[in-house]
Amino acid sequence: MFFKKNKYSSRAESIILSLLDAGFSSYYVGGCVRDLLRGKISSDIDIATNACLNEIKRIFPKAAIIGEAFSVALVHRIEVATFRQDGPYSDFRHPDFVKIVPTIEEDLSRRDFTINAIAMDIEGKLVDPYSGKTDLENKIVRFVGEPDKRLSEDPIRALRACRFAALIGGKIEENSKEVILQNHFLLRKVAKERIQLELNKILMLDNREAALILLSSLHLLEEILPELAKSINVPQKGYHAEDCWTHAVKATQAVIKKDLNLRLAALLHDVAKPTQRIRDEDGIDHFYGHEIKGVKMVEKELRYLKYSLHTIGYVKEATRYHMTRIMFVHEMKDATIRRLMGRLKYISIRDLLRLQIADMRGNLREPYSLDEQIKLLRYVLKRIRKIEKEDHALKITDLAINGDDIIKIFKIKPGRKVGKALHYCLEEVLKDPELNKKESLISLLEKERQLK
Repeated sequence: MFFKKNKYSSRAESIILSLLDAGFSSYYVGGCVRDLLRGKISSDIDIATNACLNEIKRIFPKAAIIGEAFSVALVHRIEVATFRQDGPYSDFRHPDFVKIVPTIEEDLSRRDFTINAIAMDIEGKLVDPYSGKTDLENKIVRFVGEPDKRLSEDPIRALRACRFAALIGGKIEENSKEVILQNHFLLRKVAKERIQLELNKILMLDNREAALILLSSLHLLEEILPELAKSINVPQKGYHAEDCWTHAVKATQAVIKKDLNLRLAALLHDVAKPTQRIRDEDGIDHFYGHEIKGVKMVEKELRYLKYSLHTIGYVKEATRYHMTRIMFVHEMKDATIRRLMGRLKYISIRDLLRLQIADMRGNLREPYSLDEQIKLLRYVLKRIRKIEKEDHALKITDLAINGDDIIKIFKIKPGRKVGKALHYCLEEVLKDPELNKKESLISLLEKERQLK
């Protein structure tokens, strides 16, 4: 059994043996073989066979046909596909038709990169017509066959090339790289949802920095995140030793937590710096208000790629408050920290701190040592835990009084006065949490004549 640590391993082996027993050819293909050769655990297993869908259904009566046009079935949650070659790709994603072929070699000829065009039989023997194993050993990503044809079939392969190069710790073969560089505009023909999915996979790589640098060097970044691309080579003289784009990349790499939204926030948190940059008479660059300007730019970038409203809200909040460095001001009042915690709807206070640490680590001038960063973080986390333990009101919904109470007690109509009164109560409670009692808040509103 070659995929012992994969939960589908025994099922896959059983499927291949059943196909062989029925007189058909059957192979492990694609990513699972690539990862096995790298000594990694693959998340899934795919199988290719010369059995047609009707024959697969006969051998596995419970198989589900999930791609009849492409001759793909799902057997015990494993994709089993008939050997095929693809026709032309009019929509830059799907072949107009597929042709069933008799051999695994013909099937492998349609795949994107040589490292993904390797098959393996039940005995562990490789079928490797494009020397993918050698490319994998040399850490090279190379298109199968003609690069122009492979890229024009599906331009998303440009992003995949960057991702795989970073995944294997290597590079894109020069001819393949040149074709991507000359045809980066083809990404405009790709559905934004697919681009988002590929960007997400890049951000979850261990070496996402390498993939992001490739994106920018091949002019792919300007196609997927055009506002962020404007940060390339924008200097930050004075407080940083790196340009804005390099800083964004370094900060993204510095996010340890395996959280897509947090890594996306690190990538975009300074997106407005190029538009806000001014240089003073001493030659120092300043970016006043970039955290505020960046909120709208983040929304534009992420809506373009069809991200969810929650993700957009998270990254917008992260951008807006990434400069609110509560860990650096020891004399800061608890009320100020509570106020910030209350404003956060999408991002947690801890994730905001993680972003700020990544922001610091993305600064090549290293204004704070690692020991200093840890000390600052421990200090503010201690204060946050104390606030959370005390369970004080942080938002209007946490108050001991609500809008209905105010309308009834003060005999007023619903409207702006009610909202204004609730905001006033929250501000006072943030200063003094002990005020969060219904009687105290009513007395406070009466005393300050807030509803007169």
